[in-house]
Amino acid sequence: MKNLLYLSYFFILSLSLFSCEIDGQSPIGVDEGEPSKNYQNGFFIINEGNFDWGKGTVSFIHQNGIDRGRIENNIFERVNDEPLGNVAQSMTIHNGKGYIVVNNSQKVEVVNPTTLEKIGTIENLYSPRYFIGINDSKAYVTTIYRDLIYIIDLENNEIEGEIRTTGWTEKMVKLGNYVWVSSQEADKVWVIDSRNDHIVHSITTPAGAKSIVADAAQNRVWILASGSDTERAKLITSSLSDVRRTESRVFDEEKRPQFLSIYNNDLYWIYDNDLYQISTFQTDSRLPQTPFIEGLGTQNSLIYNAVISPKNGRLLFADALDYQQEGYIFEYDLQTKREVERYKVGIIPNDICFK
Repeated sequence: MKNLLYLSYFFILSLSLFSCEIDGQSPIGVDEGEPSKNYQNGFFIINEGNFDWGKGTVSFIHQNGIDRGRIENNIFERVNDEPLGNVAQSMTIHNGKGYIVVNNSQKVEVVNPTTLEKIGTIENLYSPRYFIGINDSKAYVTTIYRDLIYIIDLENNEIEGEIRTTGWTEKMVKLGNYVWVSSQEADKVWVIDSRNDHIVHSITTPAGAKSIVADAAQNRVWILASGSDTERAKLITSSLSDVRRTESRVFDEEKRPQFLSIYNNDLYWIYDNDLYQISTFQTDSRLPQTPFIEGLGTQNSLIYNAVISPKNGRLLFADALDYQQEGYIFEYDLQTKREVERYKVGIIPNDICFK
């Protein structure tokens, strides 16, 4: 009986792997040779790895010249001869340094973003999520399980203070002197005056207000709250000129949009593996009913994150598959609305960090 169960399991797994590989074009090959230590033109992928027993990794996808499309996987470990840690969450480049947030290892690794060589570690962070640089000497780091935001001294790579909140904190954006802080579970987005680290306003939202982008052209912030069984999803704007003033658009009851992104005065999000688009200059409250691109990825795709590249305006999304095997990054051309590349990366690809 036990052998039969094992055979059944491997049969199902084989079918899953087979269907993922043959549906659509084959992925670009992966380079597993010596790390180039030359990560200048392209983007990093932060692969979470499995919680507790797995390991987080970093991939780099080259985008220019003869190296275009070349993938380098697990480069932090290969460059530094040590594992990155458990559950790699996100990466940000600030003032010529890369900051890799490693959630379950409770740290941020500081690296040279060109070579990925380690130059420091910020430790004793409880389940950190995202990093944002405030100025040359200060940054914020969000966290789950603690109702706070860490204030980081970048000169010494140490915690120098906390900003207390009323819930789990997630992604952040900065406009002028203000920082907007999103939340996955709380019904709030907090606005912080970064000059004194005080919360000056909280915006009430539906649940799932994790997606947030800065609209520098119009000096405002866009927030996408995915909603819940009892609250409809909303697209909310908050202005730099008056952080207390907001406007909202309400989605249809059944829709749960995710992964808000902005490019060239257009907003994009994903719902049910379809991509939607709306102009940031649209003045009425209507939301698009027809997808901009239908049926992203394959029938097996599990979209775990998505963003429009600020470099070339292409859609990139992370496909985590079954959370067990190595995932993919899909690249779509928004002009032709077609997939142009598919890259095989690490387990549970999540954050995308551009050079």
